[in-house]
Amino acid sequence: MKEKGATVLFSSENSAEAPDEDLQFLSDGIICLDNSVGFRRVCVTKFRGSNFLSGWHSMRITNHGVRIAPRLIPEEHMKSFSPEIIGSGIPELDEQLNGGLERGTTTIISGPTGVGKTTLGLQFMKEAAGRGERSVVFTFEEEPEIMLRRAESVHISAKAMIDKGTLEIIKIEPLKITADEFALLVREQVEKYKTRIVMLDSVSGYSLTVQGENMAAQLHALCKYLQNMGVATLLATETNSIVGDFVVTDVGFSYLGDNIIFLRYIEIEGQLRKAIGVLKKRLSDFEKNLREFEISKYGIKVGKPLSNLRGILTGTPTFDESHKV
Repeated sequence: MKEKGATVLFSSENSAEAPDEDLQFLSDGIICLDNSVGFRRVCVTKFRGSNFLSGWHSMRITNHGVRIAPRLIPEEHMKSFSPEIIGSGIPELDEQLNGGLERGTTTIISGPTGVGKTTLGLQFMKEAAGRGERSVVFTFEEEPEIMLRRAESVHISAKAMIDKGTLEIIKIEPLKITADEFALLVREQVEKYKTRIVMLDSVSGYSLTVQGENMAAQLHALCKYLQNMGVATLLATETNSIVGDFVVTDVGFSYLGDNIIFLRYIEIEGQLRKAIGVLKKRLSDFEKNLREFEISKYGIKVGKPLSNLRGILTGTPTFDESHKV
């Protein structure tokens, strides 16, 4: 058949009881299909006369045909960019961050539920929209309509940003998509629509897309790709404890962050309030003080350093009388 110029395809069900090594030896190419992990995937193990992308890749059979989401290889995607500073538009917060976040870095925004992680991320996007830059929020838990209403209630004009094309909020159903398929969505936003800021809200929701694979490896590849493309990445991660012993993440991926911003609830004189601080900034120095953090109908307000309090990270701060005014 080869002498007649025909392309020959064999289908085979390889198993321990009925191996097909002889057929594989004769073949010029081998494509393996699998659905043992809860979703379809494909792998090329042999392709004479050509290189190929090794490893397993997500595959989906739809009404419109077969769709393949190749595994993301960060080093194959590079773009030159200027390491500019992305400010928040809040002078006190930018002072904490020594000017802001650098383009092409990954920032972890850590805190318990309801403390304001998403709102803080949208604040950076609001400032970027003023420069005509496009941002995308991938939300895994919250509905876009609810996020929009919350943004409008705190003086972040998200609807106007969407109308101008500087913001898009995309709802992801994590159990209906794989990590490879999600990475392909991110690539489309970056390469086709020139997105400059990407936020994952939240990492716990993203982890459900991994479906048994190594979550840290998948997230590392995605963040490295965004870094290579000059995109600022925001990772909202929720901590289980409302107050108490300080932790950055409950799933142990803080090493991925070039920057770590943490938000915490604190109790001061019987009132539940919030504090913001910077734990890590890889490319520059940063302010070591914590400041009070407040979200109101007028927007985000960051106060003066809480220099007269001790034990803030324990959740039960006390006044230092020697500094109390």
